[in-house]
Amino acid sequence: MVNEKWLERIPADGPFYLFQGCFINHNYPGIEAATRFILDKLKVKYFVSEDQSCCGLPEFGTLANPLILTCLVGRNMDVMQKYAPYVLTPCNGCYSAFHTSATLMKDPEVATKTGEVLGKLGRKYSHMKIIHFADFIYKRLEDIAVKSVKVLGGLKMAVHYGCHYFLFEEEGLDSRENPSFAEEIIDRLGGEHVNYTAKDECCGFGMIQQVVHKNMAYAITEEKINSILNAGAEAILVICPYCLNVLDKNQKVLKDIELIEKAIPVIHISQLVALVLGASPDKMGFEKHSVDVKPFLDSIEERKMEFKGWSATEVASSLK
Repeated sequence: MVNEKWLERIPADGPFYLFQGCFINHNYPGIEAATRFILDKLKVKYFVSEDQSCCGLPEFGTLANPLILTCLVGRNMDVMQKYAPYVLTPCNGCYSAFHTSATLMKDPEVATKTGEVLGKLGRKYSHMKIIHFADFIYKRLEDIAVKSVKVLGGLKMAVHYGCHYFLFEEEGLDSRENPSFAEEIIDRLGGEHVNYTAKDECCGFGMIQQVVHKNMAYAITEEKINSILNAGAEAILVICPYCLNVLDKNQKVLKDIELIEKAIPVIHISQLVALVLGASPDKMGFEKHSVDVKPFLDSIEERKMEFKGWSATEVASSLK
């Protein structure tokens, strides 16, 4: 159930600091391009800075030293607070890093040591409101629907939220118990969400476990994908680039060794909404995906044409 109190606290027009996560920049720059396209289309004020660094989650997840995380987050917060009071991120990892750091800073010893390190850099720890970009999309959903130039036309999509999104439910849009806001986004934009039994299961990433226990990661992904396929989904919608990476790449492997019947596209929510608002697919970075996204894009275009009254022959001809 949507947290209405949290929804009210999300500013509709900014200003935001758009945090540029390294995983997105390096692996899926199309997600950032899509995020910026949406913000520009909605005329939202936002800022970026080349002075920011990694959020700190990979280092914290590998070394488990709280000071690594709090110092990296603290430095970033000191950079970002000069631009805006709210941080916007389309990544569950960055979202979790900022919230985890705030929790760690409640420990007086950690707070003191973090302050000492940052002080040597001429910086100080600032607390800012962290907003997931998926939450913002839900906030502006009606505006997006009105401005949309493409329709999903009943396209069946399964949602995967990702574990890290639910670690801090008090400052988030939905709870781990049967979340529904992303499904509402699909439905409002003309698609059809599908429910599946493994909805609350991990994608298979598990930070360092993806490298150390790869077969375990494949097994987890296999269970999830088969559950999604059995529900009849044509694509998977995610709100996290890490989840996109695992579900996308692992599907390719699982299909090659015949543990799943077929592989279906995995789309980040920024990419989906940008497409609906008229962004060029060529700018969304789909060439970085392992599973071919073209059938998904053709399906959206076909539904758009049918919506405009094109005949089946005209649709087929235009897609050749």
